[in-house]
Amino acid sequence: MSAFLLGIGFRADMGTCARKLVLLKLIDACDDDGSRIFPAISTIARAAQCSTRQVQRELKAFLDIGLIRLVREGGKGPRSTNEYTLDLDVLHLLGKGGWALVAADRAGNGEEKKGDTVSPLEGDEKGDTGDSKRVTPETPKGDKLSHPTPQDPSLDPSVEREREREDGKKIDAEGWALLKDWPGFAGMPKEPALKVWRGLEPVERAEAARLFPHWLALLKAQRKTHTPAPSSYFGQKLWREVPEPPVAAPKPAYAPAFGPVWAAIRMRDLVTGPKQATPLKPWEERSLADGTMKLDRHTLEKANRLRGGWPMVNALDLAAETRGLGIHGFGVEEEQIGKLCEFVPIGSEVWQAWKLEHEMRGWPWLPDPGTMPGVYFPAGGPAGLEAFEQAVRGNHDASGREAAE
Repeated sequence: MSAFLLGIGFRADMGTCARKLVLLKLIDACDDDGSRIFPAISTIARAAQCSTRQVQRELKAFLDIGLIRLVREGGKGPRSTNEYTLDLDVLHLLGKGGWALVAADRAGNGEEKKGDTVSPLEGDEKGDTGDSKRVTPETPKGDKLSHPTPQDPSLDPSVEREREREDGKKIDAEGWALLKDWPGFAGMPKEPALKVWRGLEPVERAEAARLFPHWLALLKAQRKTHTPAPSSYFGQKLWREVPEPPVAAPKPAYAPAFGPVWAAIRMRDLVTGPKQATPLKPWEERSLADGTMKLDRHTLEKANRLRGGWPMVNALDLAAETRGLGIHGFGVEEEQIGKLCEFVPIGSEVWQAWKLEHEMRGWPWLPDPGTMPGVYFPAGGPAGLEAFEQAVRGNHDASGREAAE
């Protein structure tokens, strides 16, 4: 990029915004003398934010007035570009007189005119004509005081051409992903369809790929016996006929058995106390009264509480032991308390401490974890249970207050 020429380009009156942006992109890609300009048409179009057809029209107009000259014509392939060079005299004229005046002058005389053609002086020779008296004084060229701006690698034409090739390969790969298994067209040439695919806008290619399976499902629902050709799907934009598919409902969250969230939910139910009274059955009371019961009242009450005091815990244990199932449909609160749990290897000292804690508190112990190497409990062993219980009760009280409000 030439900072000096870029300043002249900004001052140039090009007549239209698109023409000005195309000029600035050409200057952005050239050397200080205006040479070595060969960005791809699509690259210029992206920079100028206009269509490739617009860029082609502006380049032809630049050639017609002599602003650029064709140095080398590119090949016929999609990645080969022409090389141009800027005529700096014409660029200076555009800064002085503007596009309309320069274009009219070129159209009227059919040849280039160099120098100052717009200075309102009568009787004196116009422009710079060698050793004779100068109408416009000579001024120093370029910025002599500041350091030159280092070239941005992204502005190197060779880098831009490589980027174009990479983009082209990606576009072709996405097209072939749709074409290779096209129903009813196995073994048939697909290059014509790929050519149409390349001509689509990026947004159109994304929509065509996203709605393709839904389009096939629509044909099947309509009992269509023939699938249109790929070139028709792309060229006629048939995906627009597909109703927007409904958004699938998110799958409910799932916590596997013995994992951190599962363990946190189970332990939360235990620390908040039994959920229902478990009185002795009439026959148990009679057996205790007449002395035929071998167990004492405390043992009987503890056994009943284990069986019926925590129905959710018992349901979790049964599902985990018989079918290996965890928990579906928990919320953010359960995810948070799950982070308070740690992995405890089976048979370790912490494992034995938790087993003893369950026995002392009269809690149902874990079901058989099978081949699992360990399970999750609140972090810190039984000594950390108080902190876990405070966190659980705090969340429970907060949610209760929110519900009341």
